Amino acid sequence: MHRRWGRPHMADARDRSGGVVGCWPMNRKGKVTFNGLRDPTLAVVTLAVALGCGADERDSGSIARDSAGVTIVESARPQWSPGEEWQVAREPTVAIGRTEGAEEYQLFRVIAAHRMADGRIVIANWGSQELRFYDETGAYLFAVGKEGGGPGEFRSLGRMWIRGDTLVVMDFQLMRISLFTADGDLVRSFNLTHTSDGILPIPAELFSDGSLLVEHNLRDRNPQSGLRRDSVMLLTYSLDGELIDTIGQFPGDETYYLIERDMITSLPRPFGLESQQDVAGNLLYFGAGDSYEIQVFASDGTLERIMRRPVANAGVTQEEADAYRDRVLERQQRMAPAFRELSRQVELPATKPAYTQILVDSRENVWVAEYPEHDGDRSLWDVFDPEGRWLGKVETPYGGYIYQIGEDFLVGVWVDELDVEQVRLYEIER
Repeated sequence: MHRRWGRPHMADARDRSGGVVGCWPMNRKGKVTFNGLRDPTLAVVTLAVALGCGADERDSGSIARDSAGVTIVESARPQWSPGEEWQVAREPTVAIGRTEGAEEYQLFRVIAAHRMADGRIVIANWGSQELRFYDETGAYLFAVGKEGGGPGEFRSLGRMWIRGDTLVVMDFQLMRISLFTADGDLVRSFNLTHTSDGILPIPAELFSDGSLLVEHNLRDRNPQSGLRRDSVMLLTYSLDGELIDTIGQFPGDETYYLIERDMITSLPRPFGLESQQDVAGNLLYFGAGDSYEIQVFASDGTLERIMRRPVANAGVTQEEADAYRDRVLERQQRMAPAFRELSRQVELPATKPAYTQILVDSRENVWVAEYPEHDGDRSLWDVFDPEGRWLGKVETPYGGYIYQIGEDFLVGVWVDELDVEQVRLYEIER
């Protein structure tokens, strides 16, 4: 699945040349059994229109129907009329991050940024292993945490969520969850335990009831080199580190593997399928990316809604393929031998994933990022209302990764051509 920790994916085709996911011992593998959840094709939707939908519903551009208790919403046209689209400001209201100057304004590998209820902005900065707090104008206030393994310290910041007045922070290396007050005071910490097959579960999101959405990667016990799309089990854990329930088994990401003796080297498939997800309230929004479909699950695993748009995945252009090959040739001399071998095995897919990110805003509207054009200068998002109807498209500043969309703002991180990171807040006019 697409992770939102470590250096963020910047929704930019130029960044999808295939980085290192990592290596792990071969004895940490799990059994793969795919259990994809797919619904009937558009022919069934067409039949439902012919038999049961009135003219007003057809004219609205969205068709909703029930299938065994699951609401399926198919959107062919936007609900917004021209001029009704939401607008994101061209220039940021707040921008945090500089090339030079005070250290507290220099950012490196931002892995999360959120605006708090009182207007302050908190940034999880991997480079310093700190949570940095700034006021509503972007002025530095204070920081908590540092590199280390003690209470309130971090080895590898992985994720950060806000639940009420509490910050919930994950340390990827220590597999430790720490809870802080809104003023940065450590409340308590706990560790997640290994699953029965010895694999550490990975926290991914936080439900409003305080339970964690956790990923358990399932890998073949007898893997072969080459292209695979393993699956993941999604589980819920309490904020005491105890397993609550299993949501289900889902597709992961397309990845190339090279198996040598007791180690596996992996490389994401360029333009390959990546599963996307987000959580809002007690609902999980999941998309496999192979088609324009998003499934909405309750935290107990009940499938409640499916959102679809009848559009084909965009093709990988010759220009994009050539640009990828040029980057590989440029980097090959700096690659380790295993990655050079993997890069020679890579075959680009004919089409891209249906989208690159799913993000639910504070009003429970669902924002779905289009796959960016190779030479584009804007990022486009499809926005769906809480019932799953397609409202229309919203343009956001190009090249960033958005972490939060609030009532009238969004917060994300952007990286310029010199690799300088900047957390920005943009206003939204709805």
